[in-house]
Amino acid sequence: MKTKFRLPRAAKASWGMLVLTWLLWMMNANDREIMYRVQPEIVKEWHLSPAAWSAMISGVFLAYALIALPAGILSDRIGRGWRRKIGQVWYMVVFTTVSIFIGIRSTSMHWWQFILWRVLGLGAAGGAEATNVAQCAEYWSPEDRGFALGLHHTGYPVGALLGGAASAWILAAFGGENWRYIFLITPLIGYLLAVALWMFANERTYGEVNEFARANGLTAPEDEAPVKMAVSEQWALTKQALSNRNVLLTVFGAALINFAQTMGLWFLSPYLAFVMGKSPAYAAIIGVVPYITGWLGQLVWGYVSDYLGRKKTLVILAIWYAVSILLLTQIHTVGMMWVVLLFWGLGLNAVFPVQYAMMADHAPKAAGSAMGFLLMLVFLGSVPAAPLEGWLIQAAGGWSTSSGYIVGFVVAAAAAVAAMLLQLFTKDASKVIKRERTAANDVSA
Repeated sequence: MKTKFRLPRAAKASWGMLVLTWLLWMMNANDREIMYRVQPEIVKEWHLSPAAWSAMISGVFLAYALIALPAGILSDRIGRGWRRKIGQVWYMVVFTTVSIFIGIRSTSMHWWQFILWRVLGLGAAGGAEATNVAQCAEYWSPEDRGFALGLHHTGYPVGALLGGAASAWILAAFGGENWRYIFLITPLIGYLLAVALWMFANERTYGEVNEFARANGLTAPEDEAPVKMAVSEQWALTKQALSNRNVLLTVFGAALINFAQTMGLWFLSPYLAFVMGKSPAYAAIIGVVPYITGWLGQLVWGYVSDYLGRKKTLVILAIWYAVSILLLTQIHTVGMMWVVLLFWGLGLNAVFPVQYAMMADHAPKAAGSAMGFLLMLVFLGSVPAAPLEGWLIQAAGGWSTSSGYIVGFVVAAAAAVAAMLLQLFTKDASKVIKRERTAANDVSA
């Protein structure tokens, strides 16, 4: 945690890695979000009930969750810093390829095929996210890591926003029955980005990061832990990270936040289409409204956490979630929905880069494992949320009845409050980093 405001300082290689991981994260977000933009069309094609759709969501995010932790552990075993590219690139190639399979009608004619490609694709995306965020974090000094991860995570709202806009345009241009075009066209850039990362991440660029940090009085990422460690040492550090009290409380809080987000945001498209009678294109675009302001919230809150501390920032953001979701219960017009979603956007997803920074602070020698653990709990939080919301909607009378949605919003707000209470019992590792850095400077002086 820094004592006075200043602009972030970093090597050119740090900024280069931030750009690349930002673009890869943008593609990850686009791939994850587009199925919600076309949800009404998918529901109509296969005549799905709320329970059937919700069970699919739980299944694909269970795959995301279960792969994230072993992927994070594997990326630590392969190595930190530039070596994390080895896992990340292949995860990107897999989830880009299987997304394209959905875009080809002959390989996605049946509901079971759609589920298969989503499970494989989002499973690979879980591995990509754990390694992507760890690689970005380890190309930055901990003093500016919150800023870097906040800026990195603006790729999610931008990717979701662009994907939503592209989805709306494709639906309007080609008709709702051609929703597969969205999966065929939008993921292709993922291949080019994977090649770019493979070429950029190497010993030279990582060396530039560490040299710049030491020359400017910052903590060199390499000093937190070496690039490669023995298997026994890495496994011991992994177990230590996964049993850390602050890590545990943060990941359980993250699960509750994602539970709240699943119930509060992912059912807006059917609410608009089936309750408010809006067109498929309109229902597709409204789900990305929070991302219009979301990028700003992620950048600001990540930067603020470098000064205010991760703990206080996470407490504030959990309260922000609860208030925003409760406001969803008061929506009766499209205009009111825009106001609430733009407000929520300032805190939406901003919580996740701060949580990632908390993981990197508390487990610098096993960041991949800690972040994989965070991701696993985040998406395990989604697993019960979708079926619960689906059951509430179905019990209230089906897709066209508003009361089931409203009850789900109230439950989501309660989950955000519970996340806030958990975070009150954590400590800020950034304070420890600051003390150690001050002591090191005093010795060198």
